[in-house]
Amino acid sequence: MEKYDIRDLHLNKNDQIYNGEGSQIYNIGNGQIVKIAKDIVLEGFYYLDGNYESKIFDSRAKSIKEIISPTAAVYSNNACVGYIMREVSGVDLNSYDKNYTIAQRNNLHEYIRLFRKIEEVVRKANKVGIVMPDLCTCDNIIINNDGSLSFIDYDGMQMGPSDVSICMSTSLGDPMKYMLNPKYSIGLSRFTKELDYTSLTILAFLTIFNIDLNKVGQINPFNNKKVTLKDVFELMGLRDQQLMNKVAANISMYDRGDYIVDDLARVAENYTMTAYRLGNDSFIKKLTHK
Repeated sequence: MEKYDIRDLHLNKNDQIYNGEGSQIYNIGNGQIVKIAKDIVLEGFYYLDGNYESKIFDSRAKSIKEIISPTAAVYSNNACVGYIMREVSGVDLNSYDKNYTIAQRNNLHEYIRLFRKIEEVVRKANKVGIVMPDLCTCDNIIINNDGSLSFIDYDGMQMGPSDVSICMSTSLGDPMKYMLNPKYSIGLSRFTKELDYTSLTILAFLTIFNIDLNKVGQINPFNNKKVTLKDVFELMGLRDQQLMNKVAANISMYDRGDYIVDDLARVAENYTMTAYRLGNDSFIKKLTHK
């Protein structure tokens, strides 16, 4: 892998396309962008006894074309501070259905086809030891113009059991319940693929059904009782015990999980989905058995 000194890239404000809490991203031409980690990220790796440079040079993800991997490393004062990667064009999952018509929002089969693609990438990643603690952050998944996927959060991935993860999707809820749970964690900053099962489940229900599974176990203000998964399924109009058992295991703090798309595909064969608008960008989805 090539190495560049950050000064030789001549980065300037006009080429900056992102400036977030943890990084800055610049377009450097020729279909390439550079991501520079901020001090808070580099310090996080150091504090957690991680190695940012070895993550950049890890070849584990190179065999998975959907994961946008570094093509070159960037240094400042002889320390690795970022990487160059190819640019992708498309729409992130978080924005993907914003322009959907009602008919498209009702198309359960199309949602399942999309999530099968997502799960296939996660399966390939898990097979080579990669875990994606930030998977549930929807803007890390890009639907390209040709319908293929790109996963752009390379440095948010865990390349192997010795790697550390310094971020986790807020959509997963309280991070401590995962960090302190041996089902999910190997220490405070290394995770098992059980976290990906949970992420896929929460992400699918948020995207397809507009249901936040983190509500399960919380108090319903209307009756002062804890919300159960059975309550959620009844609200959706879904009566599928096999899927409910799978979801329960995936979001459980104890039971072992599994991939979920085959179960969702079975639901798509047996149910139709109807979207009802609640506001400008708010919808509720109901399922009806065929």
